[in-house]
Amino acid sequence: MSSYHQDMPPKGGYAPFEYAKQYKPRWIKGKWVFLGFAVYTTIGLQLQKRYYYNYVTLPELENREANIALEPLLLAENNRLFLKQLVKNREDEKKIMKDVPGWVPGTFYGEPVFHQKGVYMKPSREEYYAHTDYDKGYYRHLMERHYH
Repeated sequence: MSSYHQDMPPKGGYAPFEYAKQYKPRWIKGKWVFLGFAVYTTIGLQLQKRYYYNYVTLPELENREANIALEPLLLAENNRLFLKQLVKNREDEKKIMKDVPGWVPGTFYGEPVFHQKGVYMKPSREEYYAHTDYDKGYYRHLMERHYH
């Protein structure tokens, strides 16, 4: 008759074996990706800030300072030209109306146009450009409207 013999583990037991799924090791961990992104973004923002300051803010600041410095001069020149045109209009009115008896420049047949003495009233566009070419006066009006 045959004898029954049961297999038994070797002395000390079997070697351990892997039964769970094996993943490939990642070449970089998630926290290092996040840290790298943060460092890269910080450096990029600093470089952008430096570029923006040197190439955008400084030239704008210089232009703004130049405009502030020139504004009183340009305003005075504009006012001077305005008054010069008003004097020219008054002289043209004197020359045109010299043959009309009783005509006083700045009035309407002796009656003052403005009844408030000492109060400045800016003349209308038509009155201001009364003795100039229509095209030239209209063009100047458009430029004043555009730049003021």
